[in-house]
Amino acid sequence: MGQVFYDTLPGIKVSAGRIQKSSDIKSTLNTGQYSDSFATRTLKQYRHLSIATLLSQQSPVFIKSYGINSMATLSFRGASAAQSMVLWKGIPLNNPALGVSDISLIQTGLFSKIGLQYGGNAALLGSGNIGGALILDDQPQDPDQSTYNFSLGAGSFGRKDISAQGGWNYKKWQFGIKGFAQSMRNNFKYLDINGATQRTQNAELLAAGAIGTINYSFSERQNLSLDVWYQNYYREIPKAQFEDFSTKIQEDKALRSLLQWNNQSRIGHWFAKLSFNTDYLNYQDSFYNIHNNNITRQYYQEIGWKHSLSFHQTKAQHTFFVNAPFQYAWIDLQDGRTPYQSKPAISAAYQYLHGNKRLGLQANVRQEWLNGDPIPLLPGGGLQYLLFNREQLRFTLKGSVQRTYRVPTLNELYNFPGGNENLKPEQGWNRELAYDLSWNNKAGTLRLSHQLNYFNRKIQDWIYWLGGSIWTPHNLAKVHNRGVETNNALNYDCNKDLVLHIGIKTAYVLSTTLESYMPNDGSIGKQIPYAPRYSGNINAGLTYKGILVNYNHTYTGYRFVTTDESIFLQPYNTGNLQVMFPLPFKKADTQLGVQVQNIWNTQYEVIAYRPMPLRFFLINLSVAL
Repeated sequence: MGQVFYDTLPGIKVSAGRIQKSSDIKSTLNTGQYSDSFATRTLKQYRHLSIATLLSQQSPVFIKSYGINSMATLSFRGASAAQSMVLWKGIPLNNPALGVSDISLIQTGLFSKIGLQYGGNAALLGSGNIGGALILDDQPQDPDQSTYNFSLGAGSFGRKDISAQGGWNYKKWQFGIKGFAQSMRNNFKYLDINGATQRTQNAELLAAGAIGTINYSFSERQNLSLDVWYQNYYREIPKAQFEDFSTKIQEDKALRSLLQWNNQSRIGHWFAKLSFNTDYLNYQDSFYNIHNNNITRQYYQEIGWKHSLSFHQTKAQHTFFVNAPFQYAWIDLQDGRTPYQSKPAISAAYQYLHGNKRLGLQANVRQEWLNGDPIPLLPGGGLQYLLFNREQLRFTLKGSVQRTYRVPTLNELYNFPGGNENLKPEQGWNRELAYDLSWNNKAGTLRLSHQLNYFNRKIQDWIYWLGGSIWTPHNLAKVHNRGVETNNALNYDCNKDLVLHIGIKTAYVLSTTLESYMPNDGSIGKQIPYAPRYSGNINAGLTYKGILVNYNHTYTGYRFVTTDESIFLQPYNTGNLQVMFPLPFKKADTQLGVQVQNIWNTQYEVIAYRPMPLRFFLINLSVAL
């Protein structure tokens, strides 16, 4: 916990530990809300794969994938992609023009901590956070040890991967680098709409990226760090099922930077962040003579303070948090205009934890301004209560209520052609009830955990794109999201060498239109397009003397393509087998990994007319020093 300091007030203890060098404080203040994170061994299995693949196989979050080399976006609990956030060490990564983040362009191996926060927390994470958030972070580097890791991979369809990581120290300085490069031909076979076998063309991928970190420690409790992230993706986009051929090419570049300062003192944890991000997208289609450049820029800064104290009489812990973020984004339009969005804000939170951790309460509030005009106040609150806390059984109840609000993005307002400057903001309330149950036998060899979450959300003026040759966003009057999620895990230690595990995650989501501004709208009472009602995954396997065997099975239910449910895609099941085992080298931690993706050779589409690969193989060799 670090050192403990006492101030001059009797009966009050103020604690200050080591600096949290990379953790985002906002995402840890989530009393009453459901959050999840991925184990280190899981991240190692997916190090050469995108976060889109990780989430589609290991979480109940629906990943809306437009096929090989195309965009993949998040959908939490039936929310739209623009209502879900991606945060890198607390910095929003959603493209400020599109309002979404293409997670097919984010490599899992670049991060040692990846988590999910379900449900909106707009008061702390910012307006626009309606469905949930993907949290990207890193474990603090050991200041007393240098580490190096190298990995080579290969697979079907001409796949080649290489990644490297390193961390080293010099006096008060710490340096880190994580990088990757990959290439793929993606020339897989599939069945077209007539049942004939085809092979994808114009589907090559070339990608590379790296994150560099420099940290300087003024003392044990004060540091300054700089992160720079650059990546480049060249993607040939294969034809859809309704096309005869494709000459489409897209290049995505991103340069992201984050400078942050932390100071842990007897009067609290002070922090400041400065970030500047540039996203460059070049799209070409030589057949139609299309050549588009899209450059968006975003400046983000934040200053904040967190302080915890406890009273000896009650042994309760009180945590206070205040921060003042500012976000500024702009794009250059073809007509010469440069629309922008300026969003300063101030937010605060109070968290109470009873001395025996039985009761937890939290209250949040945020006031934000858009281009000088205030948006509605965004309050929120959460509660959790430990109902049973016996030697072998723990049972906790949770609940939260959050107000949500999302202003239209620059693309929704000003895209040419198709933008709609008359769009109204989305707004509503998130409500959530949940319980956590954990049990283990007396010997501790059998461990069971079970979580169930019920959520209910109504959003006024939901934004949805409609059209034919030209698509335009419109406001639906009201959309109702509700459903149930479960997370279940069972681990059994057969002996000191053998551990069996099974995990089951499920989601049931109803996301229906309640009201519409359009007369005779056939969407009333119908499921929102591409929001599956049923989805889930199973992971089952074992570890034996360092060997890991895991079978992953995912199920995705019906997805309606149209708002009136007249066209839909069939459910699909996919299976994936992962094996990792150590190799006998004394001076290095060496592991060989083998994967079979889509082991049952399932023919499926996540999005209509965009075929996904059949069975393929991956192999990788990693060396840690």
